[in-house]
Amino acid sequence: MQGVRVLTSIAFLGGTGPEGLGLALRMALAGHEVTIGSRSVERAEEAAETLKPTVMAGARTVRGAVNDKAAAAAEIVVNTLPYSAQAASLPGLAGEIGSKIFISTVVPLEVDKAGARMVDVPEGSAAEQARALLPAARVTGAFQTLSAVHLNQADLPIDADVLVTGDDKDARQEVVELARCIAGVRAVDLGVLARSRLVESITPLLINLNRRYKSHTEFKIVGLDGGPDSASV
Repeated sequence: MQGVRVLTSIAFLGGTGPEGLGLALRMALAGHEVTIGSRSVERAEEAAETLKPTVMAGARTVRGAVNDKAAAAAEIVVNTLPYSAQAASLPGLAGEIGSKIFISTVVPLEVDKAGARMVDVPEGSAAEQARALLPAARVTGAFQTLSAVHLNQADLPIDADVLVTGDDKDARQEVVELARCIAGVRAVDLGVLARSRLVESITPLLINLNRRYKSHTEFKIVGLDGGPDSASV
């Protein structure tokens, strides 16, 4: 059964891209305090301004800041940096992130004319690499398979599942609750962080389907028990 929603403050590292902006939009619409992070404060503030006309009535605050200040001020940190920037960027933010819940949305992939495919990660997945770089953080994985195009359409319910991974059960549950803020989404507790490598591999499949069929697909599992709001596997 869905519990009472608790509003929180959320930072989006590298949040000026389509995925970061889309997730920030949805969280702001749900009433959470949102900070868009970037290496450039000007770019971060410009990105935040683009959201304000849509979310001002429901959001406590939407603002922009450099990544370290965004992470320091938030209760939950969401990583929407490109995979190629993760290893160089996260160690310098470890102090600001500390033991906070850290959500990896990152997918290690490359795309060319032949299509999308995974990039090998020594740690196993982008989320597991983030855990190695941020040993004090409560690292989880979520939102990797959601369409940025759909996220940025504020009035569109998203008929999709969000698979949540992490080694800290309480952190996973908080992320499950956060995912429920997005209209139409069902959150699925997938268990340990090592399963992130399975989740991340779904994204290139969806990209290749989108390219082939000129569509914007979403990922959804059928046959799970537990009702429409959440499930555990």
